[in-house]
Parts: sequence; structure tokens; C-alpha cells
Amino acid sequence: MESRPYLFPHWKAKEVFMDRNEAAAALASVGKTQGRLAEVSEWPLWRHALFGLAEAVFIFGLSLTLFGTIAGLVVAAALTVWIFNDDKRRYGRVVSGWQGMKPKILLVALIAFVLSMAYLSWSARGQPIPAPGAVLAALATFAVCTLASLWWQHLYRAELREGAIG
Repeated sequence: MESRPYLFPHWKAKEVFMDRNEAAAALASVGKTQGRLAEVSEWPLWRHALFGLAEAVFIFGLSLTLFGTIAGLVVAAALTVWIFNDDKRRYGRVVSGWQGMKPKILLVALIAFVLSMAYLSWSARGQPIPAPGAVLAALATFAVCTLASLWWQHLYRAELREGAIG
């Protein structure tokens, strides 16, 4: 037997209105849900550091030969996928970085920083391995991305509590 969608005839629905009490209760429920989400939206330090490490591996890989660049990209992508899957398994959800206004501003600034470190690392190609500029770029990327991840979490939780994300 084949299943097909059932279209509910609109003429059978008499009225679909909410009174003020129902609307207020629905909004209060959303607020409580966001508050609970803010309480549980705290990730351990190692998870933030792992994000910083994935970015640093990618940045350092850019200073290497083509094979090294590809290897760095694969390792960084594998770490990112592992973080994604671990978050889903451990917390039952994955939070996109593109949430709320202040976290978005931080993310745009972080992207600009990582791109500048990528340029610095890329320009170190051809130097003896490990190139000092690439090592410094990778270390700076690790530190800044780890701290930015922690700061992003703080901003995200604050906006959830304020009801600015929804």
C-alpha cells in the first residue's frame, strides 16, 4: 500500500485564533526553552582547543608542499567532522556558529584573522620546513581560535538568555 500525503480540507477548520493568554503562554514557553538551552550550551575546554587545533593544522599545512597542504586539509576536515559528530552524540545537537548578532560579528572577525594567517603561512612556502612564519601563524591561529571559540560560547549563551536568538 502506497502512502501519500493527506490534504486536510480547509473548510473543516472553523477558526484558528489564539487569545492573549495562549499567545503569552507560547512566548513564555519559548523563553523558558531558550533559557534551558543557554544553561546546557557549555562545551568543555578541550572541545574549544580541538577547534583551534583543526584551524592551526590547516594553517600550517598551507606552508608545506602540495602533499602536505592536502594532508593538513584532510586532518583539519577530519577533526571538524569528529567535533561535529561528537557534539551530536554527546549533546544531541550541533550549534551552527552563525547564530545571533554578536556571535556573527565575532565569527566574521575570526574568519578575517584566519585568512590573514593563511596568507602568512602560504607566503612561507619554499622556506626550510618548518618555516618560522608558518609556525608562528599556526600557533597564533591555535590561540586565537581557541579563545574566540570560548568567547563565542559566552556571547551565544548571553543572547539566548536575552531572547535575542530565536
